[in-house]
Amino acid sequence: MRDGAFIFFRAYLEGLSENVSPQWSSQTYMGRSEPVWVYERAEREINFTLKLFAQSKKELCAIYKKMNRLTSLCYPEYFEDIKSSEESDKLISYGNRMKPPLTKLRIGEYFGKRNNELMGYIKSLNYSIEQSSPFETEQGKRVPRFITVNIGYQVIHSTTPNLETEF
Repeated sequence: MRDGAFIFFRAYLEGLSENVSPQWSSQTYMGRSEPVWVYERAEREINFTLKLFAQSKKELCAIYKKMNRLTSLCYPEYFEDIKSSEESDKLISYGNRMKPPLTKLRIGEYFGKRNNELMGYIKSLNYSIEQSSPFETEQGKRVPRFITVNIGYQVIHSTTPNLETEF
């Protein structure tokens, strides 16, 4: 959501799962033998695995650019907070301010739809190299051609979810 860019992965999708966790708390009242349960909130997380395999040197370069971009979405963007002083022509700096890396996710029409993606953030990102992965042999580009990416995505609904929400 920072710059409106898209990251498309041509990959095998595995282990697609969704976890919705409602949370309740118990309250104890004098004279009552069991607790009263109070609903607090619910969290929704989507987990999946991408298996990336480069068929050509050109595709290998593109995969690593996309992986770098994906990793950058785990880190904030920084802005210099500057305000001009009304009494003088001086600029007052308040230091750096973080802008969180909110994203939108779409996996086909199963999670999100065109112009209605799931807003959230990357909760976890893990890269692993398959043991059987061949390596590129060109000097300066000797990297694995087969990478597995595990992604945990925390959904933050753009509107308050309720009974009528289409999950």
